[in-house]
Amino acid sequence: MNPRRKLYFLIALLILAAFALSCGATNKANKLIDEGNADVKDGEKLAVDADAKITQLDNSLADFPANRDQLKGTAQEAMDLLDKGIAKLREASSKFDEGSKLNLDAPLKDYLTLKSQEFTKHAEHLEALKDYPMAIMDNSVDRNALVDKVTDIKARVEKLQKEWTDLAQRADKIEQENKSKFKS
Repeated sequence: MNPRRKLYFLIALLILAAFALSCGATNKANKLIDEGNADVKDGEKLAVDADAKITQLDNSLADFPANRDQLKGTAQEAMDLLDKGIAKLREASSKFDEGSKLNLDAPLKDYLTLKSQEFTKHAEHLEALKDYPMAIMDNSVDRNALVDKVTDIKARVEKLQKEWTDLAQRADKIEQENKSKFKS
């Protein structure tokens, strides 16, 4: 084989190897995205279930703190659901973060980074929401203290919700601008 042919052969082999590595990274990223999306779906269902419990608590506060003992079971259920939802969102965040560290195109890396940040912030949002049932269960909290705590909790929850929805919108914008690079 002449030297020029060997050189062309080596170049072709290197290009093929680079392509194979890139496809492998993309496939792994797609797998992580699918797993992360499944975790998000589970986490959001748990959050919706927790929200139903919190609404139930809201509707039962007319006699607070006299009915605190009756509310503790529902408050604990809400906290348990929130804990599970938080864990699922953190798992999703971890998977998107892992995907963002793969050898991928810049827009896909940016998208995965934003999604990881979004789900971390969403988990923080649920953490803040946990303070509501915790306040109901706290024997040192009277009605006036609960009203003050709820006002503070709602402000923090709304702020965190805005932050994670902003991250989601930024990620969606990247996806819309780079449709050809995303699996459909």
